Amino acid sequence: MMMIRFSIYWLVIGLFLFGVESAVAGPWPQQRGVGYYKLGFGFVRATTFIEPNGNRISIPTLADYTFSFYGEHGLTDRLTVVVYVPFIQRLTLNRQVGRETGAVYFEGDEKTGIADADLGVRFGLFQVGNTVMSASLNLGLPIGDHKQQSGLWTGDGEFNQRVSLGVGHSFYPAPAYVAFEAGVNNRTEGYSDEFRYDLEAGYTFRNRLTTIVKLRGLEPFRNGDDDVSGGTGGLYANNQRFLAYRFEIGYGITRNVGFSLGIEGATRGQTILSAPAYSTGVYMSL
Repeated sequence: MMMIRFSIYWLVIGLFLFGVESAVAGPWPQQRGVGYYKLGFGFVRATTFIEPNGNRISIPTLADYTFSFYGEHGLTDRLTVVVYVPFIQRLTLNRQVGRETGAVYFEGDEKTGIADADLGVRFGLFQVGNTVMSASLNLGLPIGDHKQQSGLWTGDGEFNQRVSLGVGHSFYPAPAYVAFEAGVNNRTEGYSDEFRYDLEAGYTFRNRLTTIVKLRGLEPFRNGDDDVSGGTGGLYANNQRFLAYRFEIGYGITRNVGFSLGIEGATRGQTILSAPAYSTGVYMSL
């Protein structure tokens, strides 16, 4: 029974790769009055967890289904507002039955609700030719539930602030780009602060099909309270560490409307689920 409780305790703080649209935006500001908007759905289902010491353990099946909205809108040619709202997140934890005895150790549980959201701004610092640099500030809004009895949290109950610098270069006339962004996430309520970074490259074929490869990483400063664990989604886990890789394709149905498909995994992980995350979405550029 202690092993069952230990597994539940750790698995509910480990789900990090799930996210229909990353709240960390690229370095390019939107033009005044122009925006990018996306409705997305993401899914992950895991039976294995990587502990803080790197060991992999089997866990009861944990699934996460999230519907979200992501938007960028240019207030001026240099100032863009960015919002990410996971407006429906459903978490399910399978019941646990003894393999030999058939005894039910845990009946299973579920949680459905709104999750923590992000609100931020991106400010264009300068542009030289096809190279741009910008600064971003994102605020984590603790509107999710961090008190669910089984630990199936949709939020962490803390107000965090992320500051970052990004640089991007577009290759012309070839329809390709590369971008790098790095920054610090200041967390409250006993959570450790974090260093976050990502590297992204993309190429568009015949103005329709875009392929994207992205690496993103997180390194904790380990300056928080070790007794604070966090909730589900891995967005909330304390002292989490990972290097994730993502592959995505986007297809433009029209000049302003398209859809995307993505898959993400991770290496060098600690306090994370060992499972791929899938996402899809419909986007609009106006």
